[in-house]
Amino acid sequence: MQRDESDTLPISGGVAQAFARLGPAPVPTAAPLPVLGLGLRPLRLMVVEDEPQVARSIRDTVEDLGHRVCGIAHSEQEAILLADRERPDLALMDVRLAAGGDGIMAARRLAAGYGIRSIFLSGYADHGTMRQLTETYPLGVVHKPFSTAQLKSALDLAGRRLRLRP
Repeated sequence: MQRDESDTLPISGGVAQAFARLGPAPVPTAAPLPVLGLGLRPLRLMVVEDEPQVARSIRDTVEDLGHRVCGIAHSEQEAILLADRERPDLALMDVRLAAGGDGIMAARRLAAGYGIRSIFLSGYADHGTMRQLTETYPLGVVHKPFSTAQLKSALDLAGRRLRLRP
């Protein structure tokens, strides 16, 4: 691509002299962008959700966003077994699991035993629950019901925090 004078803005004074010494700006070349931008690879994650239909919906949304779900767990115990077998980058964790299961405790166990951090998916926003969530140092919290855009934002931020490169 050829540059001409119409491509530049008028600059005067010392700034103009500094830019003149630098020479013309390089012309960007078209390079394919990574799937997720910012040079980050897609996340491998597990979904911990006790409601099967909700779990499948989350899985489908995450995969539509370009990430990979390596498994779905419906209880704390299943989450531990899945983490041991698959070693995902992170967990999408429901706060309240069936049969009195506790997603916050599961997140603590995943972090302590496997170094796997969580993004919490929760319909609970009370002070006590939020305090317990923050004590696990989550990668994010997405309140139910959530949109695809909210989940995408949380996953993008998690990828940057984990600095996952291809």
